Amino acid sequence: MAEIPSPKDVTNDFVGYEVLVDFMEERVLHELEGDIIEIGAFIGGGTAKLAKYAQRFGKDVYAVDVFDPGHDKTRDTGGTRMCDIYEAFLQGRSQWEVYCETTRGFDNIITIDKDSRDVEFSQKQHFVFGFIDGNHDPEYVRNDFYLVWGNLVPGGSVGFHDYDFDLPEVTETVDSIIAEHKDEIDDIHEIKGKYIILLTKKRSVG
Repeated sequence: MAEIPSPKDVTNDFVGYEVLVDFMEERVLHELEGDIIEIGAFIGGGTAKLAKYAQRFGKDVYAVDVFDPGHDKTRDTGGTRMCDIYEAFLQGRSQWEVYCETTRGFDNIITIDKDSRDVEFSQKQHFVFGFIDGNHDPEYVRNDFYLVWGNLVPGGSVGFHDYDFDLPEVTETVDSIIAEHKDEIDDIHEIKGKYIILLTKKRSVG
């Protein structure tokens, strides 16, 4: 698994969200009309980085997480459950309390404390960027993609973490999603060192 941040550094994250901000800036996604969504916030280090970026352009960040570190029982190739990794990092602390501490001071974060399968957005809510790093079970990966993709504006992008890493079911599910939606995808960008893959939605289909 990815290196676990120090318990004292709650502003860190498991991913390296700087590469996501760089991607959004390079693609000038801030010029599109809509907000940002993150599925799987954990302790909010990445959420805060997205919010700092979004603040510059008057956008909100929707952070979806069930805030139960024991929820994801997916096993990596070494047999370790994701929930055990999360709980080891938290060392008995409340995930919710650490998240609130990390994201304090941002008025553009809208936290949705729910299982992502129970989340719905109206068609009036538009997203320019989404990042999926929630429950790694294939059912959730697929659900979370549709939760973002259905409200992603043309030209917007959605990213997945743990692609081509040590959670093979995530990679298989993302590959099947790409195959099923190839006619709607304009560009596929992979950041191999960070195990991230990003899909950009076509500005027009057909």
